[in-house]
Amino acid sequence: MSLATPPIFTGRPLRKLWTGEEFDRVSRSGAFDGQRLELVNGELLEMPPMNPPHAKAIRVVTYALLRAFPPPAWTLSAQCPMCLGESRPLPDFVVLQGDAHDIDEHPTTTPLIIEVSDATLGYDRGEKATLYAASGLLDYWIVNLNDRCVEVHRKPVGQNSGDPRYGEIRVYAAAENLSPLAAPDALIRVADLLP
Repeated sequence: MSLATPPIFTGRPLRKLWTGEEFDRVSRSGAFDGQRLELVNGELLEMPPMNPPHAKAIRVVTYALLRAFPPPAWTLSAQCPMCLGESRPLPDFVVLQGDAHDIDEHPTTTPLIIEVSDATLGYDRGEKATLYAASGLLDYWIVNLNDRCVEVHRKPVGQNSGDPRYGEIRVYAAAENLSPLAAPDALIRVADLLP
């Protein structure tokens, strides 16, 4: 009986990609407590610490969104996970329809998703926009603290072609108003979303 010789390893170690189920199980165990981790397309990503302008923007955006999406018909979820296929992003804001007391699971869709962005602007425009477009999220806003504007991404395309992206991107300056697709009668001043 002859034993096969094991192959000689000569390349780069294989990268271990996580599944959403693995991430959820380890999260529930408490192993990630105190860490700002996202699972995006199988990769664990550690988000940078929140700086004071980002924290202030979270506070001001909260009030602007509550006026446009009043409870109990709507729920504003801040920095809580979403379940998008094998990804578990932690967007800064997700708007959900219904009363907060009735929402038990991480959302799989949303009529409006918002990232407040300064240090991660390239990531939010790139990987995050691709993830959200691939998930068919219709209204994705980036509150761009660096340029003091809001970038609105709409009309996701290419989900089935392997090239998901937003077909419409518009930049709103601080002096302008914008309306969410889910609340077209609600006018939000861009200045009210900026610290």
